[in-house]
Amino acid sequence: MGKLSRTILLALTILVLVTGCQKKSQARDLAQALQATLNEQRQQRNITGISAAVILPDGSMWLGASGMSSDTEAMDATKVFGIGSVTKTIIAALAAQLIAEGAFSENDLATTWVPELGMLGGGITVRQLLNHTSGLYRYQLAQDYVDLIGSEPSRVWTPQEILTQFQGQPECDPGNCWGESAMDYVVLGLIIERATGISIPEHLNARFFEPLGLEHTYLYPEQTYPVEKMAHVWRDATGYGEYIDMMATPGELPLAAWFSSLWTSGALHTTAEDLAIFVKALFEGKAIAPDALAAMLSEGTEIYPGVTYGYSVVVDEIDGKRAYWHSGGA
Repeated sequence: MGKLSRTILLALTILVLVTGCQKKSQARDLAQALQATLNEQRQQRNITGISAAVILPDGSMWLGASGMSSDTEAMDATKVFGIGSVTKTIIAALAAQLIAEGAFSENDLATTWVPELGMLGGGITVRQLLNHTSGLYRYQLAQDYVDLIGSEPSRVWTPQEILTQFQGQPECDPGNCWGESAMDYVVLGLIIERATGISIPEHLNARFFEPLGLEHTYLYPEQTYPVEKMAHVWRDATGYGEYIDMMATPGELPLAAWFSSLWTSGALHTTAEDLAIFVKALFEGKAIAPDALAAMLSEGTEIYPGVTYGYSVVVDEIDGKRAYWHSGGA
């Protein structure tokens, strides 16, 4: 090898090393900035413990955790959280795909599949369940529901029991108001199972969890996992920021009544990593068919100025860019 060739090779080697070091330094700086933001948000919002995942443009993932899971255990990124109403977004994706496949129609009356709704559910369509314009009673906000769940924390509620026990007077005629009722998605879960003859966990496993490699996602307590993996749930018992650990004395199925009584509206448990993977696949069109995704994002009720609600997806604009999101209160 000539002197010039050796010089070029050395220069290229140095360039590769310098570039590699720069990328590592940039990745390290970004990780530190993300962790600092996570710590800051936890403190500002008075959150006991928090876990987060960010998928970067190059496909790499940052995982972070801050605070505590319990009084004695630090939070870490492997903890499984109850994700509350974000459950609805995943169930909505399943329903949209089944509608695209012809299992049932968004224009079907809910009582066609769930006649137990009776007069309270008359005239409600599947689409109105999906976008929360059914007017169905929001039982999850009622004090008698909270009291009953608290009195029997280990009870596992069936969907049929939820439907029977927690019906109430509709808040409006179908299509005339928007309100995030847990009953909408409990009824939707029953429609999915009755229309297909397949259970919700089986659908989720076959269509989302296994294909996407979501190994830490469960419809709890129908699908169980080791208690030690569960992030503790803290509740503001007084309304004045005095949080108590709801799992201070965990049973075999901690908070079984709470989550089972919400079922397909709020019982999914997952890690930040698994949720990030699912969300990325969903909005990139890799989890459901394009027409199913388009239906999910179709313009619905305007819930804030310029912000609309699709099928359990908030369609927003942040810093001039389209954004999709949903919150979950667990």
